[in-house]
Amino acid sequence: MQPKRWMVLLCLLCALPAHAGPRVVALSADVAELVVALKADPLLVGRDKLARQPQLARVPVIGSSRALTAPPVLAVKPDLVIGSDQAQPPGIYQQLTALGLKVLKVNHSDDPQAFADGMRQVGLALGRPAQADALAKQWLHALKPQAGSGKRILLSYDGRLVAGQGTAGDALIRAAGMVNAAADIQGFLPMNPEAWLKAAPDIVIVAAHNAPVYGGLKALQARPELASSPAVRSGKVLAWPAADFLRLGVGSPAVVARLRQLAS
Repeated sequence: MQPKRWMVLLCLLCALPAHAGPRVVALSADVAELVVALKADPLLVGRDKLARQPQLARVPVIGSSRALTAPPVLAVKPDLVIGSDQAQPPGIYQQLTALGLKVLKVNHSDDPQAFADGMRQVGLALGRPAQADALAKQWLHALKPQAGSGKRILLSYDGRLVAGQGTAGDALIRAAGMVNAAADIQGFLPMNPEAWLKAAPDIVIVAAHNAPVYGGLKALQARPELASSPAVRSGKVLAWPAADFLRLGVGSPAVVARLRQLAS
């Protein structure tokens, strides 16, 4: 092939659209995070406002997953819309389907196996099944319950509601080899002061954004039900972003590692 023809071909290749695949909208931040992990972010033409990975800076925002509407999604002309139950209102999926869009709602539940299955669903939809399967296997291995320190921990949303059995927080605790001090509770429920006192946690983690609710860490540590706890004595009453420890996500293995470090 002559040099000039090579140059023409190269120019044509450079002129091809960046989206060599489906035009994808991620309705929720957890799905956007997974798309990035699968290195499929070039396919994104729209994203949840709460998805803040650096790779997504160029991707148009279609609203907040807490209050989505159809018009901004339609405006970016997607071939595929993916989200989880974080996308609200729940009827947004039905609305988009009725408008003729291809929609995938992923089950990102508090069960690690279900979350891993959701990873595979998204990978298949994006044409990256092998990458998603490898990621899901690695992720599940990191979330496998482990023997460990046996340190007692409470994960709380607001200094009252705690993560009991069957929650994402409980899965993280068990993967870190720790003991859920709220194991007597099924699900995510409030725990009274007497139960907090009896729990005698070595570590307490609360949602940082709820500091106005519990009055800040100093006020929380001063509560009678916590003041004499091992957690207060060792300075391990901490505020973390709620999404880190009350939901499962692609970054959950890193959260497990942080919990293990806390317990050491």
